Amino acid sequence: MVTETKSFSRTATELSLAQSTVSAHIKGLEDALGIQLFVRSAKKLVTPTKQGKELYSYAKSIVEQCKTLSQEVANESSKQELFIAASTDSFEYLLPGLMADYAKLHPSCRFVLFNGDSTFVHEQLHNQNARIGFCGTTLDKKEFEYRVVSRDKLVMITPNNSRYQKLQRRGLYGCDLLDEPMIERSHSSGTKKEFENYLEKNGLADRKLHVVAMMNQADAVKSSVVGGLGVAVVSEMAAKKYENSGDLLVFDLDAEGAYRDIYLVYPKELVFSKAERNFVSYAVRGLKQKQ
Repeated sequence: MVTETKSFSRTATELSLAQSTVSAHIKGLEDALGIQLFVRSAKKLVTPTKQGKELYSYAKSIVEQCKTLSQEVANESSKQELFIAASTDSFEYLLPGLMADYAKLHPSCRFVLFNGDSTFVHEQLHNQNARIGFCGTTLDKKEFEYRVVSRDKLVMITPNNSRYQKLQRRGLYGCDLLDEPMIERSHSSGTKKEFENYLEKNGLADRKLHVVAMMNQADAVKSSVVGGLGVAVVSEMAAKKYENSGDLLVFDLDAEGAYRDIYLVYPKELVFSKAERNFVSYAVRGLKQKQ
């Protein structure tokens, strides 16, 4: 500061110190370095020597770097929030346990969640409302990076009545029930997209389904099946609770089972914060271990 004020007394005033204290600090620094840092004039003005100017330049650079580092640390601390978009099945059945386990290791983190279908997840990532997503299908491999974190199975759910109980005892599969009244998810649903992929893969793409309703809420689909409106193809994760309670029956789509991957997704151009990088690594490792 003496270099900037060119005065011991003015520096002392700005720092709320005695002038003798400032002078003593400068003298001590000169003695320690073995060089003269300032030229004192009779008018009580001081000017830095060549070596004083060099030291000032180094010192100023160090101070600026310390400020930058301090700001980065503060920014990193504020980035403990994790903005996550998840499709319905991931939101309800994968994330709760994952978040609870992660929060035990990182108690300062805070989750901000957005829930919708797979198209909604990608929209939230594209619009930067969320930075990490979980979904059951891929939509745009040019813009997004997809990392497989789990596997799920598509199953057909039916009302739990004597007719479907008899069909289940006969060993029928969901693919044998495609003529039944069908409740579908909306076109933006990842489950619907994966079911369409299944039909195409098995030469059933041209099969005309008897669709009696289309819904964008997974719970509405399951409740409608329980109520007897029709059958539906859903995630096995989502069907388990209803099957265990006896509210509906579950049929594998075929003998091999119709499996799909569950993805952790994020924009390819995304630069992770430390908290995001830690969470992604933990999620990929943790969910795969639970399979």
